[in-house]
Amino acid sequence: MREDRHPVAIAAEALDVGYRARSGRAVAVLQGFDLTVPAGEFLTIIGPSGCGKSTFLRAVADLLPPLTGTLKVLGGAAADARLRREVAFVFQDSTLLPWRTVLANVELPHNVGRVAARNTGPTAAELLELMGLKGFEGRYPAQLSGGQRQRVAIARALVSEPRILLMDEPFGALDEITRDRLNDELLRIWRQTGCTILFVTHSIMEAAYLGQRVLVLAANPGRVHALHDLRPLKGADGAIGREDPRLVEVMGELRRDLERC
Repeated sequence: MREDRHPVAIAAEALDVGYRARSGRAVAVLQGFDLTVPAGEFLTIIGPSGCGKSTFLRAVADLLPPLTGTLKVLGGAAADARLRREVAFVFQDSTLLPWRTVLANVELPHNVGRVAARNTGPTAAELLELMGLKGFEGRYPAQLSGGQRQRVAIARALVSEPRILLMDEPFGALDEITRDRLNDELLRIWRQTGCTILFVTHSIMEAAYLGQRVLVLAANPGRVHALHDLRPLKGADGAIGREDPRLVEVMGELRRDLERC
């Protein structure tokens, strides 16, 4: 992955994000939002429906403009980071093109946009091997399982060497065993690439297991409720067993936070 020149990946201050009603009145989904995400961090985000989890990711990706406040992505405007292909998004649905092979789907970011000629990082084939899909290059999305399609989507997101990877409930529709396996693979990829990951989930277990820090949002309006730092618990590589009593204790704290949101 590209060397990161910015010690802070994302900085939000007094940020309001939402939409404008037909009357022109601003309606904030996320309000008074303050957050700093260091480069290379794995941040998980949980909260009740309507608290602005996905809204914040869309603002970082320059898919939704802020209403007020400041949002810096890699030291500048979100639009600049998007144009440089420094931010990638993985959705709950893999959104693969059914008429393209697995390899062609992963190569898609190199085929479009103003930076299509820059191919300096891992190749699509190398990323598929990293995702455990070597030998699947010629298959089509309909020939893959749900977990395999999500692996392809992650490989496609990584092919442009993003500094920030945004993931909006990417494993929410998968069975528990597949989800656990992909959680482990995602941690491995995070360690190898060093990219910053923001990961939205409704699963308390997933949030605690993956995150170096866990951001809990409250709703009506969406705002920061709590921020749990798990780095002292997990160490530099973020490793901890799912049944570790210390992790179970953190999960209890997160559950109590959500009950108060």
